[in-house]
Amino acid sequence: MVMAAKSIVCFSVNDWSDIPSSKFHIMRHLAKDHRVLFIETLGVRHPQLSSKDAKRALMKLRKSFSGVRKVERNIYVWSPLAIPYHGFPFINWINSRIVATMVKRLMAKLEMTAPIIWSYLPNAIDIIERLPASRTVYHCIDDYAEFTDVPKAAFEQIEKRMLRKADVTVVSSKVLYERKKLHANRITYIPHGINLTEFRACLSRSVNLSDIDDIKTPIAGFVGRVADWVDLPLIARCARELPDWEFVIVGPSIVPLDQYQAISNIRFLGRKEYQQIPHYIERFDVCLMPFVNSRLVESVNPLKMYEYLAIGRPVV
Repeated sequence: MVMAAKSIVCFSVNDWSDIPSSKFHIMRHLAKDHRVLFIETLGVRHPQLSSKDAKRALMKLRKSFSGVRKVERNIYVWSPLAIPYHGFPFINWINSRIVATMVKRLMAKLEMTAPIIWSYLPNAIDIIERLPASRTVYHCIDDYAEFTDVPKAAFEQIEKRMLRKADVTVVSSKVLYERKKLHANRITYIPHGINLTEFRACLSRSVNLSDIDDIKTPIAGFVGRVADWVDLPLIARCARELPDWEFVIVGPSIVPLDQYQAISNIRFLGRKEYQQIPHYIERFDVCLMPFVNSRLVESVNPLKMYEYLAIGRPVV
């Protein structure tokens, strides 16, 4: 597909401040020649009555009212205010009208005319249908209907509409290709990758790794978000059966960790800056891919595997 347009409106599944993933790297690369309006997540799962979801809602409210913000050269970020209850026609109608109106205003402000619409979210379809576009790209990197707390039937129907609407669907795994090809207008498989030069260049920079400096070797390590697709019971079992190994987890968690923090040779170091990640991987003797066996995991092509290999570490 020839990208003649000079503007891109990207509907992301994550916020810009989230841990960098393929969508951030792709938009940063495209921003070298295109003006990018990066629209933060509309939400995928139904919110719960919890303090965590309440705090997130308040944060989204503040960010939405702060307007569009320039974060890098040619990259402008906006956080939409939407009701994350998918599959309800009236709510979808409200969301699409409000968000599409705001996006059109931002496009006018940024002098975008008929941009490329590049969506990582199938549930942006009602908004996208209200926007002028030169082309529409659906970049499918996960099987969203398989996420916990997502209305599966509603998402499957929403995604079928997105697949038919998109001029091209890009999938990051062969499993996704097989699952989505039936309904796609046009589909192509492009696996994740990594900029070896930039990623390895991080190792030449001095960083503070005080939280891993005192951890004895050998180290089995994992970098990434700790969620219900990470097999924490398996890590715990390995830690108990291999007491001479240290198991180091680098990344934010969205699941309870209390029972695992009690195991002396498991260390949770939390989220780190992207520039620090190659340094942590370099400290690992073995890198881990400890995923549960599920339909969601079957469909992924983990970026972290390429990051591990880029530093020359064995992967289990």
